[in-house]
Amino acid sequence: PAVIPASVSARWPPADLSRPASLVARLPIDQAVGPALLHGGPLAPPGGQPVPRGDTATLAGGHAILGGGPTPLCGGPNAATARLTSFIAHTLPRYASDRNHPERDATSGLSPYLHFGHISPREIFDSISAHEGWSPSRLRPQAAGRRAGWWGMSESAEAFLDQVVTWRELGFNRCVQVEGYDTYEALPEWARKTLREHAADPREWSYDFEAFEEARTHDPLWNAAQNQLRREGRIHNYLRMLWGKKILEWSDSPRTALRTMIDLNDKYALDGRDPNSYTGILWVLGLHDRAWGPERPVFGKIRYMSSANTARKYRVRDYVEEYRSLASPADSGKGRAAGR
Repeated sequence: PAVIPASVSARWPPADLSRPASLVARLPIDQAVGPALLHGGPLAPPGGQPVPRGDTATLAGGHAILGGGPTPLCGGPNAATARLTSFIAHTLPRYASDRNHPERDATSGLSPYLHFGHISPREIFDSISAHEGWSPSRLRPQAAGRRAGWWGMSESAEAFLDQVVTWRELGFNRCVQVEGYDTYEALPEWARKTLREHAADPREWSYDFEAFEEARTHDPLWNAAQNQLRREGRIHNYLRMLWGKKILEWSDSPRTALRTMIDLNDKYALDGRDPNSYTGILWVLGLHDRAWGPERPVFGKIRYMSSANTARKYRVRDYVEEYRSLASPADSGKGRAAGR
């Protein structure tokens, strides 16, 4: 279920779904959101569906979705509620300042629970708003397309709701309204044009799918992110963007890069095969973004990220050491990965 009721979110016109997210956030849904959230009423329970018969080899059309064993993450609604409670009590106050720092563990960790329906975004919103003592009277007259300042909550709460409401609703609306939402053709024209113009640029490094999957690149930080994905079914949010940008840079074509990102994410990520996953992956290639300068080889006008700049901005040495190999430090010598 969505955070914003369908009668409200439908006011996001399909024509605007290719625009930068900051512009989409300015669209006129704002005044209807608060009362709808506060008085939306309980959600109707979903109807029963028949459970298909078969084995894991037949799941997802034979796609090998079990990447490396069970994840260490405990599932279920009780675990989801406990995670949310802990996040609000201990992490939310520093979310805005710390969430991009891999070593500070300031993300919510709720994406897998949302993906599998173990918790609803409405429950999350209700818990956040109760913690903040929020009411619709705090809403500003109009959204300004910023991460904070509209809800009338703390900076960290607003930064988190930017993810749970703005980005999540944008992703779900886009997958409903845009045919071929996970294809290269779904990219905005400016992005396809600049990638086409730089498709033949020489690559300093180039890897095939197996090298990416097995984290066999020259870049220790990228390898660590891929090992975290295989071990835990997740990548730290900021490093997930870098992970995608490097796949674009080191693939033989943008189309190959898109396919690699989707296949790896669908296979290993606990929140893969999800509207938000496809939106985030296509963001790597320019969706919901703008053209950037100066133009660079391979990227053209697509937003650029580098491991060197990331290492200068954030302390990643401990992260690289933690995920240097597929086996966790606790499991080293046991001969098994703690991945998904």
